[in-house]
Amino acid sequence: MIEMRTRHSVRGFTLDVHFESAGPVLGIFGASGSGKTTLLHCVAGLLKPRDARISVNTRMVCNRPGGTWVPPERRKCALVTQEPLLFPHLSTRGNLAYASGAKDALESDSGWKIVDVLRLKPLLDRNTASLSGGEKQRVALGRALLSKPEMLLLDEPTSSLDAELARDVLSLLLQVKLELKVPMLFVTHKAGELMALADDCVVLESGKVISQGAPVNVLSKPRAIGVANLVGVDNLLRLEVLRHDEAGGVTLLAMGADVALAAPLCASAPGKTVSVGLYADEVMLCLENPAGISARNALACDVTRISEMGHEVLVELKIGLQSLRARLTPSAAHELGLAQGTHVVALIKTSAIHMLG
Repeated sequence: MIEMRTRHSVRGFTLDVHFESAGPVLGIFGASGSGKTTLLHCVAGLLKPRDARISVNTRMVCNRPGGTWVPPERRKCALVTQEPLLFPHLSTRGNLAYASGAKDALESDSGWKIVDVLRLKPLLDRNTASLSGGEKQRVALGRALLSKPEMLLLDEPTSSLDAELARDVLSLLLQVKLELKVPMLFVTHKAGELMALADDCVVLESGKVISQGAPVNVLSKPRAIGVANLVGVDNLLRLEVLRHDEAGGVTLLAMGADVALAAPLCASAPGKTVSVGLYADEVMLCLENPAGISARNALACDVTRISEMGHEVLVELKIGLQSLRARLTPSAAHELGLAQGTHVVALIKTSAIHMLG
């Protein structure tokens, strides 16, 4: 999908990256100021680095110094920014048809599929000033897709939206991925968006790549790569929904080997896969299955690794087919006699489990 080797300096900041990804959706993750947007603008052609080799879908768009330079309008990449940037004097239909060739595309079967996926049909004849933030972002996405891009570039497309609208736009992007099959490169600082949408993930820090891989693998060790403050959780899992217990207020998620995790009730249908996060501090360990507790999860597991980190101990556990981390004090680990292979019971409150998407 993309191959990138770029060194570019601007106003005292240097982006120095080298990576390649088959996608089809690549997430660019990192703190503010890490170089995410600069990287995106290099791919889009809005910046002209002196030293770069950038290939999009096997097509060379930048090879400098001395080589290929494809201008932005010929790169076949569509950029959607944090702000929708719609033309206020045009209707929704006018905005969608603005790009070269988009008017004819809008009337085609593929164009109407885009309209259907993004739920734009009721908005076509409305003035853009009357649209909500989420509706405007949907129009911006539609306008980008109707230009028939080889890659969709997304710069934190949900950052200006409230939580409910952000989930709505993320759901639409998932539909775009699954139904329209347009490769995407998207910038985000939200771990849940990466888990839900990305197939591959590049983590940036101070303009350099510090980690790359599947989001569930890269973000499972947030402290090791210095993004714990962004991830906000120590355990990130992708689990299948087994069933809902509406009376009990929980959704049961499959951890494999006939082990189920009781999580907060969600709307995802059985068989769907969801992302959940959990602080290691919220996992309590005991040597026997206790009685009379409020925690909905008392899960038998085995200790696979113990790591001492200053004044705390990180215990890695095997539960079903999943790995989980618990954080204890050294004295608690000593009193429990924990070692590799120790059988323990992990106690987890339902309220400690965060649904990420």
